[in-house]
Amino acid sequence: MKSQIFFIAMGIVVSTTALGFATVGQPPAPQPYKTTPVLITDSAAANKPRRIYCYNGTKGEPGSLYRGWVCELEQAAPALSN
Repeated sequence: MKSQIFFIAMGIVVSTTALGFATVGQPPAPQPYKTTPVLITDSAAANKPRRIYCYNGTKGEPGSLYRGWVCELEQAAPALSN
């Protein structure tokens, strides 16, 4: 009795799997990975480019915060004075 139930269950699983693969069809061909360089700043126009620091943190307004990558411009160093 147990082997009969096992064979029936295996028949259902195999037939469902075959129907699933038949309906899905051939997987799409992988697309080639392309990158495009992006010009951020003209090096001749700026004396010293400002750095951008990115870290994994929290960003947003109170009540609608989200976690993810946060990127900020480098802060200018404070001038030393007496």
